[in-house]
Amino acid sequence: MDVRQLRYFLSVAKFRSFSRASVDLNVAQPALSHHVANLEAELGVKLFERSTKGVTPTECGETLMRHAETILRQVNQASIDVKTTSAHPSGIVTIGLPTSISIGLTVPLLQAVEARYPAVSLRINENHSGYLSEWVLAGRLDMAVLFDIDPEAPFDLIPLLEEQLYFVSAAGSFIAGRETIELQELRGNRLVLTGSSHGLRHAIDRYSAFASLDIEVKTEIDSLVAIKQLVASGYGNSILPWCAIQQECAKGELLAVRIEKPRIERKVYLASARGWPRSRAAEVISQLTSEVASSLVARDRWRGRLPKRGRL
Repeated sequence: MDVRQLRYFLSVAKFRSFSRASVDLNVAQPALSHHVANLEAELGVKLFERSTKGVTPTECGETLMRHAETILRQVNQASIDVKTTSAHPSGIVTIGLPTSISIGLTVPLLQAVEARYPAVSLRINENHSGYLSEWVLAGRLDMAVLFDIDPEAPFDLIPLLEEQLYFVSAAGSFIAGRETIELQELRGNRLVLTGSSHGLRHAIDRYSAFASLDIEVKTEIDSLVAIKQLVASGYGNSILPWCAIQQECAKGELLAVRIEKPRIERKVYLASARGWPRSRAAEVISQLTSEVASSLVARDRWRGRLPKRGRL
């Protein structure tokens, strides 16, 4: 198996056709078929189901596609790194952001990248933290912002902050004029929360279990925009990070108070897969992401405690 075979295989899989892949690659179709056949023989599996309408990757073919995409991306990045100097990093960097973080981090991060590293193309994938962690380990993402990571997990971690969560309600609600609320006071308040696959929900459930408090969930919905709209309408209350609600609070559409006794927090990290080679571009974006996070905390755009050196 070599890089050329993988490139040929991916082109056939993309176009679902040997003839179209032949044109795309500028390779004679018999030669292309020969390379794919050799690859199937070496692996001892069928990579494509063939029919008069074209070809379709088998289950084994789909598996090889995922690996081939990662391998070719790494090969391409290695070439870019060799050709560019450390002073002028370039190339594509992919970062995963949970929705609750993306709301506040995406715009300032992209602006910072454009200003400092214009040759770097930053691609942002917004999704559930559970998916993002899997994609980092699979090599589909260079890095992702994740929460409360086990130190034994196979990640290289950069601590960003310990983020505080807020009880959020509609304007004019019972928390008007208050700065804090104790966790036990949430008893009987029906909450609108994200589903169990979200890192935000994991933190809420962990603290409610610690305090022996059965959180009453009125509605689960995997959309922060919808959650905020429902809370603003008086439908229910919620628990959210400051970066997700600061604009609505500034406009007077929502009220938010800190949750104390206990203080609900989650540790926020920038995670990359341990042992994977990282491009120079990915390295500078990692450092820049940490700088942008610290800047947002300093400007009260993201509330939490910055890590002390060496720990979070």
